Amino acid sequence: MKLSIRNFAKILRADIEIDGITIIAGNNNIGKSTIGKTLDAVFNATYNIDEKMNNARIDSLSHMLRNEIEQNRYKHDLRFRHYTMRTYSEFAKVLLECESAEREEICRKYEERMLPQSDDESDFVEKVIGYLEENKKISDEVFSRTIYTNYFEESFHGEINSLYDKEGLAEIVLSIKEKDIRLIFKKDECIEEKHQFEILNNSIYIDDPFVIDEMNHILTFGISELSLHKRNILRKLIQKEDKEVEEKAFSDLLVANKLEDIIKIINRVAAGKVVKKQKYMYQFADDSSKELDVASLSTGVKAFLILKQLLLNGNLSDKDVIVLDEPEIHLHPEWQLLYAETIVLLQKKFDFHIVVTTHSAHFMEALELYSKKYEISERCNYYLADMQENGAVFENVTKNISKIYKQMVDPTLLLSRLREELETEDDEL
Repeated sequence: MKLSIRNFAKILRADIEIDGITIIAGNNNIGKSTIGKTLDAVFNATYNIDEKMNNARIDSLSHMLRNEIEQNRYKHDLRFRHYTMRTYSEFAKVLLECESAEREEICRKYEERMLPQSDDESDFVEKVIGYLEENKKISDEVFSRTIYTNYFEESFHGEINSLYDKEGLAEIVLSIKEKDIRLIFKKDECIEEKHQFEILNNSIYIDDPFVIDEMNHILTFGISELSLHKRNILRKLIQKEDKEVEEKAFSDLLVANKLEDIIKIINRVAAGKVVKKQKYMYQFADDSSKELDVASLSTGVKAFLILKQLLLNGNLSDKDVIVLDEPEIHLHPEWQLLYAETIVLLQKKFDFHIVVTTHSAHFMEALELYSKKYEISERCNYYLADMQENGAVFENVTKNISKIYKQMVDPTLLLSRLREELETEDDEL
């Protein structure tokens, strides 16, 4: 898989190979996070996009049909049972899939069924066909462009086109097995899109362990006020994958074998589990009567618990995408090593596509060494961001990782130099 970006937000040019673990390094405020956000937005916007568009058409038309029929009931004081939304959805689906010549006959049949006492002068059929034509006026091309615009607008707060050339075109191309998803943006709006394939894998973007606090907030306040990627994470943290009993049993056995080593590492930090009572609580492994509100956990425990909950809920599948934006900043140095080992094992066991942004030499070295230990170093790609006059450029430095380490001066070295300077001054005194 390859992600190519041109003139997008802070990025001038990026060609990123994503096949295993992709590590993106560089200074702060240079556009590293934009790579992961872009990948996540493309995946989630394109995920089952044709089915989502069709379902949206059905939902819109079914609500219009429901309003029309309910108004007719009250207008003529008709007293008969209400119909479920499933019935209206069925009506809408039949209309959207039928030939033009069949529309009137279908409307008549549903009118007889749902408005049995309506008279011959009823304009029901005419109105319903009008709703259908209004629905079909919006082409799939216009609809899909609007979907991409909305996803990217929310992910990037409307700042989509280049910050250095607002009048130019921004381009994103995601290539998988010689097929492309290509998006062109102008003035922060998608003006052209072409998807040669549908995405059937999930993408998760994790940039804040405190998202786990929202598990209890949404029980009271709902989920709509949160950012797009946080809503996505929360749904997966709360909802278990829906499978038939037999399928779930077999799937659990397969996953258990893959998870054993990973859970052992995570349990060194977060051995307990999340349980739902009046609210979501963290139940300690050594004493099930001992519980703590998930929001009260330490930040580091939350970081590990998010991964654990996603895995145990069955909401991550082979070849899914995980984007981790500077995960090390919330972790103790020792836990950074455990987190790096977890990332490497997740890739090895589940063949995830993992994108990690970092500005920590310590964390990057941990990823590098664990990938060698578990023999997946050939599945790791390293990129270094460099800010130029018209935006950031990303260089593939996989064959020369030392370029990253040279830029990432270890803070301990800086402190050692400062200590030497102070000691020298003391000696001179």
